[in-house]
Amino acid sequence: MIYLDNAATTGYKPPQVIQAVAEALAHSSANPGRSGHKLSTQAMMTVMKTRQAVCDFVNGYSPDKVVFSLNCTSALNLAIIGSATKGCHVITSLSEHNSILRPLVELQKRNFIDVTFLVPDKENKISPTDVKNAIRKNTTMIVLGHISNVTACKQNIEAIGKIAKLHDILFIVDGAQSVGYTPIDMQKQNIDMLAFPAHKGLHGPMGLGCLCFGDKMPRPIVFGGTGTDSHMPLQPTTTPEGFESGTQNLPAIAGLFEAINWHNETNCIDSQKRQIFAKMIFDGLQTIKGVSVLSSPCFESGIVSFAIDNVNSLVASDLLDEKFDVATRAGLHCAPLVHKHLGTDKVGLVRASVSAQNTRQEIFDFLNGVEQISKMKF
Repeated sequence: MIYLDNAATTGYKPPQVIQAVAEALAHSSANPGRSGHKLSTQAMMTVMKTRQAVCDFVNGYSPDKVVFSLNCTSALNLAIIGSATKGCHVITSLSEHNSILRPLVELQKRNFIDVTFLVPDKENKISPTDVKNAIRKNTTMIVLGHISNVTACKQNIEAIGKIAKLHDILFIVDGAQSVGYTPIDMQKQNIDMLAFPAHKGLHGPMGLGCLCFGDKMPRPIVFGGTGTDSHMPLQPTTTPEGFESGTQNLPAIAGLFEAINWHNETNCIDSQKRQIFAKMIFDGLQTIKGVSVLSSPCFESGIVSFAIDNVNSLVASDLLDEKFDVATRAGLHCAPLVHKHLGTDKVGLVRASVSAQNTRQEIFDFLNGVEQISKMKF
């Protein structure tokens, strides 16, 4: 199969990642930090070294402020719900994924917060000036995705971070489509909270997300056993234990550690390949009659979204799978407001997302498949 659904989950997992997961399952099946025996201590050392690797990777504020979660969605829920206060105002945009939209809309529905949704410009960017102009006296949070999972547009988070810092506003960044694809520096970019998964740009395992933060901490939103302060019926707020109730996904954490090491060794070459392949698709699609490219010419994340005239995106994606053995993602991509903004909310878009492990021949075969579908009569 030609796998072009890497924005959902990268298909390629490095051998050392697979080996780390397998070894953790085979030899380290003990709860980290819950017991004093050797296996538990060994598991805790794996967690601690991975926290440090994550902190170093994004230039976070402290490894103790790296919290592991179920996925990026749960990390964003912790950041948003754990930081919202009654009567506060939040700034976000129409470009966001449902993992940002739904917690905010739910809080707004309960009359707990008020939300402003900024409109992207013609280049699918959120203007820092618009962010600044949207600030109110009660604005406490700015929540934005770094790179759109639909348009591939990269937002100017450094400029927006400066605005947030100047006005002492919490800046939460969704790095689902950027961490592993473009450099992140939390301190330089004034990011207060950064959420991202292991299984996308880092080519790590599924079932693991990270929330990194600094002095501005969320409140815990999941309550249970932490292995610390067990005499207390109240949830501890110490970091990171107070935010990691229950048993951690040790195999995925071990895999993430190796994924970061692999990324540090290979990223320069991989980034070049990924951008070359994405540009090939972007340019190639524009030569096919009846095909419209709606994503931005931003190739770092490898995402290109398009439509075929008079063909529902789900039908087009199914045909690519069935007739040409190509995996893509169709529909609204869990980002309904940006599709409504683009005018594609009725039929959706087909999203092709490459990795460095694709080949030129695969790109040519994919483009041929799209061209053949564009000539079909429906």
